[in-house]
Amino acid sequence: MPKTVFKITYSDAKSLMNAAVESANKHKVPGAIAIVDKGGNPILLESLENTMSGASKIAIGKAATAVAFMRPSIDIEKVILEGRTPMLVLDGAISDAYVPLKGGYPIWYQDELIGGIAVAGTMDAEMDEIVVLEALENKEW
Repeated sequence: MPKTVFKITYSDAKSLMNAAVESANKHKVPGAIAIVDKGGNPILLESLENTMSGASKIAIGKAATAVAFMRPSIDIEKVILEGRTPMLVLDGAISDAYVPLKGGYPIWYQDELIGGIAVAGTMDAEMDEIVVLEALENKEW
């Protein structure tokens, strides 16, 4: 019997992006929001008004990190902060730009990884987390 494989669609990504933008606007913060597929490839990227120029690449890296490790990027940040600094060299070991900072989350559908979402550049790491978590809470599928 063939296995059903789920994939994030553009429509799903757009709905999630709208929820993230709405959250950022509600909190009156700038930021870049990235949504990637399960291979870490960008699907959507939004850079809100007054967002620092480097935030887009950071958001893509956070989302790709969440997908690659199948867990929130904050978990990888904590491992490094607890002393496992060799994790920092992973970025040079492969072609993907991993960013082990809070603000990136995997996107799951029926227990299958379908992509990742991240927020960067709100100028407050806690706010990066708030915006991405509010978006995930309000996803419509």
